[in-house]
Amino acid sequence: MKYTKFCMILILLFIIGCSSKTDKLVIGLIKPSLDHLPFDFGIEIQALNKEDYIVKYFSSGWETNEALVSEKIDVAIMPFTYAWTDISQGKRVKIISFLERESDGIITTKKIEKIQDLDGKKIGVLRASTLDIFAEMFLEENDIEMEFIYLRTPMDMATALKSGEVDALSFYVPSIFKFDENFHIIHWYRDTFPLHPCCDLTATETAISNKKKKIEKLMNGLEKSVNEINNNPVLTFDFAQISFYLQEDLAKQSLYHTKFVMGLAEKGKKFEQKAIAKMIEKGYILKHVKAEEIYFEIE
Repeated sequence: MKYTKFCMILILLFIIGCSSKTDKLVIGLIKPSLDHLPFDFGIEIQALNKEDYIVKYFSSGWETNEALVSEKIDVAIMPFTYAWTDISQGKRVKIISFLERESDGIITTKKIEKIQDLDGKKIGVLRASTLDIFAEMFLEENDIEMEFIYLRTPMDMATALKSGEVDALSFYVPSIFKFDENFHIIHWYRDTFPLHPCCDLTATETAISNKKKKIEKLMNGLEKSVNEINNNPVLTFDFAQISFYLQEDLAKQSLYHTKFVMGLAEKGKKFEQKAIAKMIEKGYILKHVKAEEIYFEIE
């Protein structure tokens, strides 16, 4: 009898422990990207309470998205192309806010001096990602044709450029700054598409239903963090150096080319719709999706 009671107590403690753990909001972040700076900074300035979250890090947007659609995480900061693709396939996720903007461009060898020199060359991208679609949109705007080489990870991309497998990369900060003097950034996508969305805050429909208050709290904290980032760049530079292990110049350059603006403004929606039209053209998305199926306003 004592043994039975002891076992029941252990089981009860285990259930309580599990329920308290899963009751937290589980957030997925792409480790190499600056897109989660507002979350990290929000924890630092206590706009967000670290104890409210379970953080899971991933090496790419693809891995983050896989975790989201399988509901291993509740929310994620990731490229918007994944969410649109998910929803077109009937997956139960929603974009609840834009967040990171303007963080990507094209890096190439010094032999290529102007954007017209890219014509006929090879560019490395991550298939069906924002890096893929932004490159397509930019090249179309400038009447340039390039051969797209699809690579699996950012590390594979860097290796391909250094080895000469590709002539250029569609890449993002801070990694775009980590090449030697034989390479240079020939174009920033923001010069063609100012303040364009890149990585959005996306949530599962289950989390929106079951953890709505926690999501509201996260978004309020992120809003405070974003305001502080925009109003106090010096403090942000210092934090980025420490938390992302960046040298001072690298931190400043990366943040100069990255903007953070929340909300679901119509301009951002129209840009994403334009990008998704390109994804449909490329066959990445087979079913047309209406904007009202994509976005969810957290009240």
